[in-house]
Amino acid sequence: MPKLHQEKLREAKNNKVDFVMIGDSITHSWSKYPGVFEGSNLLNLGFPGDRTQNVLWRIENGALDGISPKIVTLMIGTNNMHDTKKAYPADKPEDIFTGIKAIVAEVRTRLPKSKLVIFSVFPRKPGSENDRAKAVNEMLPRLADGKFVSHLDLNRFFTTEKGQQDETLYNRDLLHLNEQGYFAWAKALKPLMEKHGLSVNPTIVGIND
Repeated sequence: MPKLHQEKLREAKNNKVDFVMIGDSITHSWSKYPGVFEGSNLLNLGFPGDRTQNVLWRIENGALDGISPKIVTLMIGTNNMHDTKKAYPADKPEDIFTGIKAIVAEVRTRLPKSKLVIFSVFPRKPGSENDRAKAVNEMLPRLADGKFVSHLDLNRFFTTEKGQQDETLYNRDLLHLNEQGYFAWAKALKPLMEKHGLSVNPTIVGIND
């Protein structure tokens, strides 16, 4: 996505940024709901198809330069977890974690005053890919330092009382969220946002339930 990368470099240069979200297509799709974080000066660095190595490249090539956000969130690894395909072999959970660890180190180097929140990878349909997600999620708390880097597991918002994936919040692929899924995510983010002096738009459906 070189064109989108260049667009985001310009956006960061020309606008005040208080909130950054880093991720893949799941994060990118927040662009469909711009009103949710209205007034929080969001820079959405979610890129469709990105794997951990793509995110690392973007950061090394200017994605976070010249900004000083209050908070940065990171959810990445989903595209490393896919079963083996022609172009992409499945990565081992330990290798995915290593990639995320490298991203965290790079973010901290470039944004030493910003708080970084690492999200657990969201639930997906049962199978080997979800097993990899669970394995990576178990490792993520190791990255928290108690000061600038924290880990936040929001997966309870996307599962049923029985602990199964809540399919009503997902598209038919059971990987990408639908509109109600994004509203659920927004609701889950509200306490975090308020903690850092930012906000979730209360007029969005479902936020204040």
